[in-house]
Amino acid sequence: MRIDQLRPPPTAAEPLEIPAELLDSVDRHQAHLAALIASLQVAGVQDDMIEASIRTLVDSYADELTTAVRAMMKGQHHE
Repeated sequence: MRIDQLRPPPTAAEPLEIPAELLDSVDRHQAHLAALIASLQVAGVQDDMIEASIRTLVDSYADELTTAVRAMMKGQHHE
């Protein structure tokens, strides 16, 4: 999903095209998020567990995206 496809639409958002180098990461983390939501709904977990689970997922995603973006930037500097 692109930012301009969100409902309700965010204000002043430009369409976000995800670079090809990041598509696998984005797809993988969307799948992880969907699985987390399903697990949390089924389990009826406490708020602190929801927060910890989301923090773990977001931290993992941040690490992976940082690595991917750094690699992309290095590739641009070598071209």
